[in-house]
Amino acid sequence: MEHGWYDARLSWNESEFDDIGVLRLPTSMVWLPEIVLENNNDAQFQVAYYCNVLIYPDGLVYWLPPAIFRSSCSINVNYFPFDWQNCSLKFTSLTYNAKEITMYLKEDADENGSFKVEWIIIDPAGFTENGEWEIIHMPARRNTYKSIPMESNKHQDITFYLIIKRKPLFYIVNIIIPCVLISFMATLVYYLPADSGEKMTLSISVLLAQSVFLLLISQRLPETSMAIPLIVKYLMFIMVLVTVVVLNCVVVLNLHFRTPSTHVMTEWTREFFLERLPRLMHMSRPAEAEPSFAGALPRRSSSVGYIAKAEEYYSVKSRSELMFEKQSERHGLTARTTPAGAVKPEVDGEVTEQLYSEMKPAVDGANYIVKHMHDKNDYSGEKDDWSGIARTVDRLCLLMVTPVMTLGTIVIFMTGICNHPPPLPFEGDPYNYLEESKRYL
Repeated sequence: MEHGWYDARLSWNESEFDDIGVLRLPTSMVWLPEIVLENNNDAQFQVAYYCNVLIYPDGLVYWLPPAIFRSSCSINVNYFPFDWQNCSLKFTSLTYNAKEITMYLKEDADENGSFKVEWIIIDPAGFTENGEWEIIHMPARRNTYKSIPMESNKHQDITFYLIIKRKPLFYIVNIIIPCVLISFMATLVYYLPADSGEKMTLSISVLLAQSVFLLLISQRLPETSMAIPLIVKYLMFIMVLVTVVVLNCVVVLNLHFRTPSTHVMTEWTREFFLERLPRLMHMSRPAEAEPSFAGALPRRSSSVGYIAKAEEYYSVKSRSELMFEKQSERHGLTARTTPAGAVKPEVDGEVTEQLYSEMKPAVDGANYIVKHMHDKNDYSGEKDDWSGIARTVDRLCLLMVTPVMTLGTIVIFMTGICNHPPPLPFEGDPYNYLEESKRYL
């Protein structure tokens, strides 16, 4: 940092001293203003090397000591990793107050006139661009505080401001994009069928992956409780949603594996979850078609019809024809027709009673089989209804979670993307403090 001041006691007439235009003296032989970096973080107020000072005949003393300044500034991580920071270097004299010395910015001149250097001069040859931060503004300003008396050394200072913006590309590629992709994998849980047994596995895996990302991010952030970083807000938002997805999976699996032997389905449940909600969500269930077989025999209504037909058939056919009729048809032989009533039983009552006693067990067995099939169909139908309710709840959760996750992701990250540094260094000051916009005196 360049120092310059006037000392009338060190002025001379060049013609009287062999035209000496400049003197080089050690710092121990001249007065120094003792200007130091007030907000340093290493407690080193001394310069790295006390080089000679240059003294000119008009009393101007010029001193350019080499030094490395280390300062600290408060970091606002509210919009991390889309944040920008304002770090300042505050120089003041801890030995002399405002009545003893007056601090000004350096004055320079060009062909248009003289001007104050109100910006930080960066040497392109010695500057290495940082891979994480970008310099947006670098103004310099002389500050005076009227509320502090001039007898105090804090009444005035020269402050150099560095308004820097973080380059978020590293965090976008390595943290944000994988985090968003893994987060939206949670919606794939609703596309897995409940019978696959992988719904809980996928949702819990996504939850664990989000926990790992939260652990990685916490290692790269400063330990502060003043603000919650933007990426942490997103991870907490996603973890809450994934927790809701896990709870949804538990409810869906509970509904899917319900049976009529464990739960009773009410009429409003059937109507609401199987008729109204699917209609609102444009869900469709495949229609159950009745099985049809070509050449099927006509279905008889009851066992009375079986007995009547059997009695009529027995009365017109002999026992030998009853036994060998089907076998003759299989061998291609024509069955002999018997006129109705040609052979009549001797006693009609005995034949009917015998036929009834022979066919009743078969009819009872057929009725039992039919009743068992009806009960089984009713059981399977109600179980399928529970599965349909589970699918309806699954679709309902998908339509609720996906828009919330998408909208939340867009809103959270758009607040960070729109967090830009101010176009001017100081609010209310129209000057941009750039070298191209010199303010001539």
